[in-house]
Amino acid sequence: MASLKRTLVNLEMLSDDINALHVDALNTHAHIKFLHNVLNELKNAEQFVALETEASFQKSLSGSLFENIFERKRMVGVYIKLVGYVITAWEATNKANAIISENFDSSADKRLELLQVKAIKAKSQLKTVASAMGKEDYAKFVQTLGLSAQEWQWDTLRARF
Repeated sequence: MASLKRTLVNLEMLSDDINALHVDALNTHAHIKFLHNVLNELKNAEQFVALETEASFQKSLSGSLFENIFERKRMVGVYIKLVGYVITAWEATNKANAIISENFDSSADKRLELLQVKAIKAKSQLKTVASAMGKEDYAKFVQTLGLSAQEWQWDTLRARF
């Protein structure tokens, strides 16, 4: 249980760090680095959560930032998927934009197409999971991880892809 608590504290600190980022630092390399750290901590948490009952899991969340976010044990796995989709979409989009602006050569068309398809697929999967969890729970996800850019907002996500 101590390891789960430690992992939750790490997740809280990462969430605080993300939300403490200046508005100009959101959606930058620093932000995505924090998201990678969040993903690693969520994967650590998943190992510990598997050993817990629903009741013991809820007890360990008591007083935590994640108390109202992880209403069930399975939400840890959902967050792993969501964060993974966000990272994949974000990195593929950034690489595609870099190809367009800086590195457009003879093989760029194929790489660009592959990256764009990868980004669209990740956003589509994000939309599917977000739709299943609902607007309110998705809003908690976005707020916790500082995903304030328009592309991650519920209405945008639901309207596209």
